[in-house]
Amino acid sequence: MKIMYNESTCNRYGVCVEEAPEVFSFAEDGSLVIATYQPPEEIQDKVRDACMMCPTQSLQVEEE
Repeated sequence: MKIMYNESTCNRYGVCVEEAPEVFSFAEDGSLVIATYQPPEEIQDKVRDACMMCPTQSLQVEEE
């Protein structure tokens, strides 16, 4: 699994941060921080859910 992120469409609603805080967070300037673009297997379901719930579809999952 690999996370694909389109910064230009992200409105920073924070759904991803709520769903998978192990991977997603906000920097002090409000930008989205992704801790890893290839999350470990034990949290991949949470990351998939977080990406699917993104209101602007700025996050996608690419299965390898």
